[in-house]
Amino acid sequence: MKLDLLRHGVPIGGRIYRGNRDDPLSKKGWQQMLDSIQGKSWDYIASSPLIRCAKFAKYLSKNQTTRCEIFNNFKELDFGDWQGKSVDSIGQTLIDNFKLDPVNHRPLNAENLYAFQARVLSSFKEIELHHTNELVLIVAHAGVIRVIKSYLLNLPIEKMFTIEVICASSEHFDF
Repeated sequence: MKLDLLRHGVPIGGRIYRGNRDDPLSKKGWQQMLDSIQGKSWDYIASSPLIRCAKFAKYLSKNQTTRCEIFNNFKELDFGDWQGKSVDSIGQTLIDNFKLDPVNHRPLNAENLYAFQARVLSSFKEIELHHTNELVLIVAHAGVIRVIKSYLLNLPIEKMFTIEVICASSEHFDF
């Protein structure tokens, strides 16, 4: 399978711990994604159901006449009490501790990291199984992309936050 991982662009509301809130893309975010996919096409598109990913994936699917499938398991990590909050309102120390040890320093009421990994990889492995000889695009969130990249690069999931995933970034993998 040949795989491209595309993170959504900047959503309305700017930089916050958004998690599985369903905020749409800003105009800038939409343009970022258009710029990121310029001149590319795929055999199959998979997407998170959240509007900041799904709306663009469906648009792309229609314009390229490419099959698009929405996977609920590609929703972003639920950040619990941090959802909708900025770094300033959470506190840099708490965020740094979380990124260094996301298992033992997760936000209150947040999704368990191993459960998140299991749900993302269950759908990713399904795609991997059924689209072996295709060029696949997954439109998703930073956390989902980190889980998939950790899997592909054989990194422990506890180190996923060492992987930087910027808005509208696109990465390609051949395997």
